[in-house]
Amino acid sequence: MSDAQRDPERLYDALVAGLARRPRPVALVYKRDHWHQQLIHRLLWALTLGGQDRYATEYVTTLGHRIYLPDRWEEGAAASRYAVLRHELVHVAQFERLGWLGMIFLYGFFPLPLGLAWGRARLEWEAYAETLRVHRELGGPQAARDPALRREILRRFTGPDYGWMWPFPGQVGRWVEEALAALDAEPGGGG
Repeated sequence: MSDAQRDPERLYDALVAGLARRPRPVALVYKRDHWHQQLIHRLLWALTLGGQDRYATEYVTTLGHRIYLPDRWEEGAAASRYAVLRHELVHVAQFERLGWLGMIFLYGFFPLPLGLAWGRARLEWEAYAETLRVHRELGGPQAARDPALRREILRRFTGPDYGWMWPFPGQVGRWVEEALAALDAEPGGGG
C-alpha cells in the first residue's frame, strides 16, 4: 500500500462515502439524537456499578445498519475513526448474518449477560481482529503488535467496558496472537 493509499483521512472519507452505496446502506447517526441510546447508557452504568460510564460519550455502537456515534466523533484522529468504523462494519456484517434475534441473544445473553459473555466476546473478537488488520495496514506489522494496543484490547475484554465479557486475559492474549499470526500468513503479510 502506498503512502497515499495509507492516508487515514482519505481512507476514512472513502469509507464513509461508500456506506450509502452498500446494497443495504449504513447510516452514521449520533447517540444524542436517540432516546434509546441514552437509556442504554443509564442501564449499562447501573449494571456495571458505574464501571461503564462512557457509553454515550466515547463509544460507538452498531445496531443493524445504523452506527451510533458519540458527540465528539469528528474531533477524533482520522486513523482512529477509520479503525473504529472498520470494526463497526464487522458488526453490521454480523447483524446481516445472524439477524436481530441472533445478535441480541449472542451479544446480550449467551451464556450470561455479564462476566462470562462468550457470545459477546466472540462477536467482539471478530471485530477486534479487524482492528488489528487496520493497524497493520496503516502502520505496518509493528503497529498491530504495539503493546499499548494489546493492553487496550485486554482491558476492554476483561473490564467493565463490555461488562467483563471474558475475564480471562490469557485467552484474550492467545486470540491476539492467533489473529496476528493469521495476518502474517496472508499474502504480503510478511510471515
